[in-house]
Formats: sequence, C-alpha cells, structure tokens
Amino acid sequence: MTRSRRSRWFAGTCLAAALLLPVSGVAQDTQAIGVPADSLEQLGQSLLEAGEESSATRQRRAYKRVVRTARQLYEASAAAEDRWRVLDIVFQGQKRLLVLDPGDDQRDALLETSELLSLAPDEYAELRLEADLLLSERRLSEANADVEERAMALEELLARYRDTPGEAKSLMMASQIAPKLEAFDLEVEILRNMQLRFADHHGVIEFRRKSLAAGRIEALFRGEFIRADGTSIVFPVDRLGHQCLLVFWSGRTPGFEHAMAAFDNHGKQHPGRFDIYSLNLDDLPDAGESGLRELGLDWKVLRLPGGKENQVFRTYGVREPVSILVNAYGYTLLTPTNDYGMGHGGAVDPYKIDPVRLTDERYLAQLQSLFAGDFLLPTTGGADAAGADGTLEAIQACFTAAPFRYRLTRDEALARYEKAAILGAEAIERGGEDPELWRVRHCRILALIGMWKFADRIEYLEEAVSEARTSLSGDLPEGADVIPRFCLALHGLRGGEEDRDAIVSSFVGEPEAASAGTLAAGSVLALYASSRDLHQRYRSVLLEHHDEDPDLWAVVTFLRDRFHTLDLLKVKLNRPERRVRERYGDYIGPRGHAINHGLEPMTERLPDITLTDLEGDPLHLPADGEGKLTLLIFVEPPAEPGSDFPVLFDRNGEPTENDHIRSVMRYAMEREQLHQHGEVEVVAAFLCDDADRVRQLVEKNGWDCRAAIVPGGLENPMVRQLGVLSADRIPNVFLLRRDGTIAWHASGFSYKSDFGYPFAMFLAMKVHIEVCDIDRGFAALEAGDATAARHAFSGPFELEKDERYGWRSPRFHGRAMASLALGDPETALVDVDTALEAHGATFDHGDDDVCLTISLLRDLRARILVELGRSDEAAAEREASSRGLSSPATSRYAEFHLRLHQLSSEAEDPGGER
Repeated sequence: MTRSRRSRWFAGTCLAAALLLPVSGVAQDTQAIGVPADSLEQLGQSLLEAGEESSATRQRRAYKRVVRTARQLYEASAAAEDRWRVLDIVFQGQKRLLVLDPGDDQRDALLETSELLSLAPDEYAELRLEADLLLSERRLSEANADVEERAMALEELLARYRDTPGEAKSLMMASQIAPKLEAFDLEVEILRNMQLRFADHHGVIEFRRKSLAAGRIEALFRGEFIRADGTSIVFPVDRLGHQCLLVFWSGRTPGFEHAMAAFDNHGKQHPGRFDIYSLNLDDLPDAGESGLRELGLDWKVLRLPGGKENQVFRTYGVREPVSILVNAYGYTLLTPTNDYGMGHGGAVDPYKIDPVRLTDERYLAQLQSLFAGDFLLPTTGGADAAGADGTLEAIQACFTAAPFRYRLTRDEALARYEKAAILGAEAIERGGEDPELWRVRHCRILALIGMWKFADRIEYLEEAVSEARTSLSGDLPEGADVIPRFCLALHGLRGGEEDRDAIVSSFVGEPEAASAGTLAAGSVLALYASSRDLHQRYRSVLLEHHDEDPDLWAVVTFLRDRFHTLDLLKVKLNRPERRVRERYGDYIGPRGHAINHGLEPMTERLPDITLTDLEGDPLHLPADGEGKLTLLIFVEPPAEPGSDFPVLFDRNGEPTENDHIRSVMRYAMEREQLHQHGEVEVVAAFLCDDADRVRQLVEKNGWDCRAAIVPGGLENPMVRQLGVLSADRIPNVFLLRRDGTIAWHASGFSYKSDFGYPFAMFLAMKVHIEVCDIDRGFAALEAGDATAARHAFSGPFELEKDERYGWRSPRFHGRAMASLALGDPETALVDVDTALEAHGATFDHGDDDVCLTISLLRDLRARILVELGRSDEAAAEREASSRGLSSPATSRYAEFHLRLHQLSSEAEDPGGER
C-alpha cells in the first residue's frame, strides 16, 4: 500500500470511528447557565428520539429538525456561558446526518460546526474532543500525512486533553486509533493511563471490558449504596483497610443457590478475612434479604436499583452470579471468567479466591490502624482537669501501640475503640469548660473513626464530624487542629461533592511548609483519594524532613516498606498475571521488591541503637560494626518461657513461616563463614530482656554468631523506629555497609506469593553483600588505591552452582583493571578472560556475539596485551572490540562495565578524550 493510499485509508477509518461514537450526554446537565434548561433537555430528548424513527428517511428529517432548532437556540444564546452544549447537539445531529447522507454538503457543515466547537474552553473539553479530532484529520489528510505523523498528532492531542474533563474520552478514542497506526508504544501508554488515572471511571472500565477485549482489568470499586436498613455505604472510602467480597446474583437464575453456597464457603475457608455483601439483581423490596436468610446466609445486604441495568453491575458484574474480591485499597481484578457456570448435573465450577489476593492479617491490621488515624493520637499534655483523674491516660491506653496493635483481631480492635469513645464521652460530659478538654475530644474523634471503619456504620463518622466541628469552633493551641481537620477531610472525601485531590491538597497546603503531622495525615488521605501522585509527593517530603519524629514512626515505617509500595493502590497478582503486567514495563514483582536488586538503592544510615550482649556489655550499632558488613537480625523468642522456636508444617508437609527464623539465621551465618575475607558479621538481636533464655536458644540451635538482647524487648522505641513489626514469624534483617548505612532491609511481614519465603531473603543477603564489595572496589579504583580495589573485587564468595545474578563478570573486569594498575598484566589477562567467560555464561552469548560489554572487555584485553608486548594480538582485539562499542547498555551489569571503562579511560587520558 502506497503512502497516499494508506493515508486515505486511515483517514476514512478515523472519521468513521468518530462518527459512530455514541451521542454525547447532551441532556445530563439541566442546570444550564444562560440557556433555558427545559429547551436544552428537550433538544437532547429529540436527538435521541430521532435515532428511533422507523426509516432512514424519517431519521434524516428528524435530525434536520433537531439541527435547525439547535442552531436557532445557539444563535439566540451567543452570550451564554454554556452555549457549547447547544452547539454540541448541532454537532451530534450533523454527525448522524453525515452517516445517513455522506455528501460534501453534510461534511462541510459538520466541519464548520467543528471549527466553532473547537473554541470551547477546557470546561467543555469532552464536548469539543470529536470536533478537534475531525479537524486534525482534515489537516493531516490535506498534508498527506503518513501513519507516523498521524501517531505524533494523536499523541499531541492526548497531551492537550490531559487533566481536562475530556481526558477519559480522549483515551478511549485513542486506544482504538493507535493500533491502526501501529503505534504500539503509544497504545501501551494509553492503556497505562487508563489504569492509573481512571481506575474507578465506570465508563472507562466498561469500555475496556467491551471494546478492548481486555482479559483482566484492575479497577477501583466505587459506588454509593443503600443498605436494607436505609443507611448508606460508600465504596471505597467506608471500607478502605478492609477486604470485601461483593456478590451479584439473581434468584431467577437456575441453580444460583449452588453458586451462593460456594461464595459463602470462601468466607468459611478464610474466617474474618473479608465481609460479604449481597447485590441482588431482581429489584426486590427487601433487596433479596429474605432469600439470603432462606439459604442460611448472613451477608450484608445492599440495594441495587434497576438490577442488571444499574451502571455498577454493567461495570463490575457483567455476568451473574458472580463475586468480586475488593482489597484493602478498594481495588479488584475483573476477569472474563469470574462467573459461576453450571456444569454437568448442576455442579458448580466456582472461580476460587486466589490466596495471593488475600492480605496477611498483620499487614492488613497496619493498614487499618493507619486509615483510622491512630498515628495522630496526642502523646503528651493534659494533666489538668481532663487528665487529673487518669481519664485521658485511660483513653490513650485504649490505642494500642505498634507492633502490638497489628496483632489484635478485628473484634479486639473494635472493642478498644468503643471503650475509648465511651470514656471520652463521659469525660466530655463531666468536663464543662475545661480548656484542656480538646485532648479528650480528639482522642474520641479517632476512636469514632476507628468504630466507623471496623463496625461499618456511618453514624460513627457523623458523630466524629460533630465532635470535630465543636473542637474547631473552640480556642485550640497552634497546630492542634490536625485531628479534627483530618476527620472533616474524610467526611468530604466520602461525600464526593468536591474534587478528591482538591480536598487533600487543601488539607495539606504547601507540603514543604506543612507540619509533620499534617504531612503524615495527608499521605493517608491521598490513599483515601486514590491519588498516587499526592501520596508520593507527601511521602517524599515527610521522609526527607520528618523521618526522625517518634510520633510518626508508624507512618514512616509504612512508607518505607517495599511490600506496601508494591501493593499501593493496586491488586496483588499471581505469577501469570504479573507477566502480563510486566509487558507495560513498569512492574516489579514481589521477589524484586523483596530483594531490591536494581531498584532505588537504600542509602539511609541506621539510627544509633544500643543493644546489650549476653555478658551485659553495651553493643552500639552501627558504630561497633564499622569496618565489616553487618547482618543485624531481629528475632522475637517464643512467647512461652523455656520453649524453642516451633517447627510447624502446613497441609502439604512444608514448614510454615515460623520455621523461617531458623532458616534465615542459618543462611546468614553461612554468609559470614563463606566470605573470603571474613568481613561479614552476624548480630542476632533478641527482643527480650532475659539473657539466660537467649543463651539457651542460641546454644540449643547451634547458632555461632554474636548474640545480643534488645533492652525492653518489644517496648523498646527502636522496634517502632526500625519497623520491627512481626519478628516472631519472620526475622527482620538489616544488612549494614561498613559505613553504617543500610544496604538492604527485609520486612518482618509475610507476603503471600508463589516464590516462597524465605528464599528471596537468601538471594538478597548474598547479592547485596556482593554489591557492597563491588561498590567498595569501584570506589577504591576511583581513589587510585589499586591494592584495596583488587582486594574488594576478589570476593566475596566462591562461584556457586546456582548463580542468580551476573556480577561475576563486572567483578573480574574491575579486578583486571586493578591488577593492570599494580603492574601485573599476566593476572590482569586471566581476570579479563574470566570476565568474558562469565559474561558469556550469564547471557548465553555465542563466540560470534558482540555487545557493549564484550566490546569493553576486549578493549581492556587489547590494552593488557600491549603491556605484555603482544602487539599483533592487541591490534586484532582492538579491531574486534570496536564492533559493539555503539551498542546500548541494556542491564545494570552493562552499566557497571561502562562505568569501569570510563574510569579506565579517564585514568589513561585525564585531560581529554581517549
């Protein structure tokens, strides 16, 4: 196909796609300013009725009447701000006329209207989008543009519609145009933006499921429902921090009761992990509650007006009976197979809940505590009337501190919030005009928020809002208004009347000038608003300026936890699903997050902590560990005095997470023993005060390491500061560089995945020790200390059969450079040959393959051969090396090879180019 024919072919395809788009929502806004609302509504209705006429002739006449009437109204409303809505009706009518009568006159009239509509302000961007597209198509056709130029124009159009009311519609249209242009990178970007920016947009979700044949869609479940008792529930705000199973069903579907039993069985298999909500599709007066009770199902009942015609069902359900699991961030995975088809003999083939989807109880409890605002609890002051009788202290004691808070059951957490609320109400009633009463009131606000989240009752939030308004109407000390403002922001986010990002931004103000508590609360509110951008902005400022504030350690440890980052505002995926997501190029799976190899490196220094060794002497870290790499492992002894760590097995006979303590300790000590220079030390920090008990555990398990105790155990502030939250199940491991900075840290929370703990921890310990020594070698080369460089590059471990990472080649590259600098070209030649061999083995290169790394190594080999007086061989190497020097660095290993090469070039020609 020639360029001109291909352009004309695409022009027709693009125009047809625009013409066949559904009629815009012309009758949606009847509160028009300037244009009579009834006139606008009548025109919109007439436009819809015109398409229902019985023949093409009748339709054509009806559309002409609509266009003529709309033009007259538009001309009469020239000064009206919303005249663009009338012009859009003209445009939509002319579109339909062009389909029925594709002549030049109709086309010219449509383009003339498009010129006018393209002048509409961004407020009406959704209305002008199709006009802009048609005008762009005309310009491109007149210029005989090829598909590459059209793809560029489409990308520019999307940029213009970013952050406007027309952005969602522009993405939907562009997603169908981009594949026709073979603009596959742009198509991926469009799909990514649909996911990230419109995860809760019902129209976009429905479009993706129908028009893009999307196999799996991550969607934010959003909607407001009325319960059977008349109260409301708003997703995701009301249930954020809690998992839910929502079931769409109809009693008219044969065999539905078998599917319902299967759904209910999910809850029995995972008790307390999620609530089940019923969404009956039959539009019954009791919303299907009596039918549930007949089946013996005690689910929570929500009304769904219109049943299958309801937009919520059309967006999320599609089929029935069907269940969707909504996670703690409000996200769900929609699939084409999440229905419950009836098999032979009426048997049910249920879509089972993948255990990967279910969040660990402690991990979930941390989220629940944060979403309830527990971290905002005031910790000082109030010893006057509000606290003289111990009331304030008793109320504050109801808010359990980490890590104990994350070990409470849902019922226990709710009971503590209820107790705090009751005590607070009693104190407020007694307190009268006490100026310190605001402290009690603020505790009560947080308790009521917690009750709202756990009891799933909006009246508790409304009561908290009343308390917040009362508090703000009084005379609060400067900076003491964060809790009531947090409460009011939650209420605003729930109401949905304002832009969610605007509510959060208004709460925080300018991040750099905001208080630490405001930033922390803002980072949580951003999650309520499902705003990744705002959350990331507040997170960055908080960690940069306020990470040492003890009152905020609960938030800081959450923000630093890589697994929380992995799950943030998305769905947990199993391995096949992750492979699909990886095609988008921005996904790192759970193993990558656990190991943190190639992600943003950790650079913060370990805070100064003091442990006590078994002889009672202090052990100061990181100070006492400098000069060696330190594997600092926090372990929580068994709760029962005198007992050893249990070895528990699951139904498949595999050790459960409780045995991870032994396996992690064993592997860490192996790294200590195998390090070729003896520069790794394991420090086991036991979270208890009983030195004799620790000594017994160490001896019984044969742990040959430096053992110490954490004074005060779990009560020690370092536990909250470092995020040691679940060390009774999985050890918290910190690898400290020789300068005391943290090279790698493993969270103590369990992460359900298919790679299995603690295998990822083993890989991480080994590779980060290797990276630490490699970085040390490079720094020595850079400083001109070739002896120290060769020492560092010579470790850390002997070659093993299962080498998961490709650092062997860069390490020998560095050692060859150090050997050459030390005047030892013979050893340097052996080293560079080893580097070439290791690179070929790692990346499966053949003898004739040439890449950037091979070219760099052969260039170094040529210089070594020159030093050995083998000039002819050096010339051949130099010629061979030039073939791949223009290749890109495609891995972190190639980037390190390039850094070594550049360092070598600078040393050879310090003043200019080599």
